[in-house]
This record gives sequence, C-alpha cells and structure tokens, in this order.
Amino acid sequence: MKTETKKYPKHACQYCGAERKYVETIIDDEFSWSEKENIYQPNGFTDMFEHTGNNRCAECEKEWTGV
Repeated sequence: MKTETKKYPKHACQYCGAERKYVETIIDDEFSWSEKENIYQPNGFTDMFEHTGNNRCAECEKEWTGV
C-alpha cells in the first residue's frame, strides 16, 4: 500500500493547507448604563486586547499547526 503525504507551506495549517486561522483574544471594552434606553451601551471601542494563546484553523477547526 502506498501512502502519500502532502506538504504544505510552513505558515499554513499542516492538516488541510488553509492559510487562515482564528486567534482567540480577550477584549476589554467599556459599557455605560443608559437611563434613557435602560440598557448598557458601548462607551467607544478599544483595540486593547490580550491574546490567550489559543489558535485554530479557520477551515478544519483543528488546533493551529502552522508557524
């Protein structure tokens, strides 16, 4: 039986070859209570975030194996 292995670029997912990945982050945005609408509303949005270290492939959903 002949087994064929596929080679993908180092930066791609080594399971399926996809070049897109999901990067999990925690974003701290501020919300303020609106007396007029009785809901919390965003007080602007920040680009302050913390990377959790969890990455997965956007295609096959497996843990990211690329560089």
